[in-house]
Amino acid sequence: MPGPPLNILPDTFRDVFVPYGGVHLATVAVCVLVIAGLALAGRALSKRGEARLRHALGIFGLVYWLSYNVWWNRHGVDLAGGLPLQICDLNGVIAPLVLLTQQRWLRATLYYWAFALSTQAFIQPALQVGPANPIFYWFWAQHTIILAYAVYDLAVLNFRPQWRDLMRCTAVGALYLAVVVPLNVLLGSDYGFLGNWPAQAIPPFVAALGPWPARAVILVLLSSAACALAQLPWLVVRRVRLQQRCAAAQDR
Repeated sequence: MPGPPLNILPDTFRDVFVPYGGVHLATVAVCVLVIAGLALAGRALSKRGEARLRHALGIFGLVYWLSYNVWWNRHGVDLAGGLPLQICDLNGVIAPLVLLTQQRWLRATLYYWAFALSTQAFIQPALQVGPANPIFYWFWAQHTIILAYAVYDLAVLNFRPQWRDLMRCTAVGALYLAVVVPLNVLLGSDYGFLGNWPAQAIPPFVAALGPWPARAVILVLLSSAACALAQLPWLVVRRVRLQQRCAAAQDR
C-alpha cells in the first residue's frame, strides 16, 4: 500500500510567491538569522580566523554570483533582461569584492545601495515564484549575501560612512544612470526599473510611481533621498560621541 505523497504542499503555496504571507515572513526570518550569525561569527573569531572567514565569504560570493548568472543565461543571453545590470545584480558582485579588497569606494557603494535599495527586496520583493522554483532560492540567497556582507563590513570591519562616502556612491550612481538609461532605450529593457515597460510587467511599487518617463525620474529622486537618509544615523552617532568627549573633558 503506497504511503502518503511526499509533496504535501498545495500547488499555489509551492509555485506562487505571496507577499507578506507565511512563506515570505519565514524566509525573511531565516535570512535575518544568517545575516546576524555571520556578523557574530566574525566578531568572535581571532584576527587571523576572521580574515580567513572574510576571504572565504568573498570567494563564495563571487562564485555564487558567477554561477547564478551563468545559470540564468543557460539558454542564451537575453540582452533585454539577462544582463546583470539591476542594482542588486551589481551589488551581488560588489559585496564580495568589499570583503576581499576593502576598497573605500566599493564599501561606500555597498553600504548605501544595500541599506537604502537592496533592503527593498526583503520588504517588497519583486518575486512571483514560490519554493517549487529554484529562482525562489537564488533570489533570497543573493539578497541575503548582499545585506550580510554589508552588515559584516559595519559590525566586524568597522566601516563608518561619511559624507564623502555618500558623494562616492552618488558618483557611482551617476555612472550607472549614464550606462543604463541609454541601454534601456536602445534595448527596450528595464534595468534599474528605469525603462518604459508596461505597468503589468514591473513591480507594483514601481508602477505606482506613474507613467514613464516621470516614474524613472521619481525613482531616481527617491533612491537618492534613501541614500541620504542612510547617512543620518551616523550623524547622530558622531554627535553623541562628541558630546561624550566634551563631557569627559569637562570632568577632568
